[in-house]
Amino acid sequence: MFQAIRSLALIATVAVVTGCAAPVPRIDASPGAIANVKTIAVIRSPEPKTYTVMNFGHPGMAFGLIGGLVAAADQNSRQERLTQAVKEKSPIPTSGTLADSIATRLARQGFEAKVEDGPWEESDGRYKLDFEKINSSADTVLVVTPTIVGFIATGVTSDYFPTVTAVVTLLGKDRKEQLYRGFHAAGWGPAADGWRHTSPKVTFPNFDALMADPAKAAGALSDAASEVAETVAQDLRR
Repeated sequence: MFQAIRSLALIATVAVVTGCAAPVPRIDASPGAIANVKTIAVIRSPEPKTYTVMNFGHPGMAFGLIGGLVAAADQNSRQERLTQAVKEKSPIPTSGTLADSIATRLARQGFEAKVEDGPWEESDGRYKLDFEKINSSADTVLVVTPTIVGFIATGVTSDYFPTVTAVVTLLGKDRKEQLYRGFHAAGWGPAADGWRHTSPKVTFPNFDALMADPAKAAGALSDAASEVAETVAQDLRR
């Protein structure tokens, strides 16, 4: 029951974001702020325990709290089944692909970029990171915080979009000053202004299609992570 309630809260939160027109609090990287940056440590996030499987048009959502709990329980079941299938087919975690892809692109732009782990802490099923606890010798650190990794459908008959959304923050030497904060999405994209969104290369017509080819689903998530890495790198061009 607790899992269903938490999933229902997530559905409601994402639905609010979908319809929200308020801009997200971006901090654009100024040329002066990153002109002298030589080394960047890309802080890799832990892989989510389960991949999101969410359909905003689930029939249960039309029937109040009880229907919402039914929808959330169904979502939990689908998430667990798909996560198991995808992870069996793809030993490379999406979070690792995201961090590695960002570091590769930053290196092409002249930075000395490397991937490092950070002191992430789990809280209520989500991972959080105290920036000031990051231990790195790099000039700056780029904290990559995925908010959704999975598959989103916007209606009963809508396709599922392989989706990665992330908040990416570049911290100065003191790990307090935020030189940059960007909001990136590949696949499904929030409606709020300020998100950089890339449309999906492939979609899946329904949940059965995801389960029928978990290797393809895993590859689609990796592609979404690479698309996010591309827009992050574009934001940090000198």
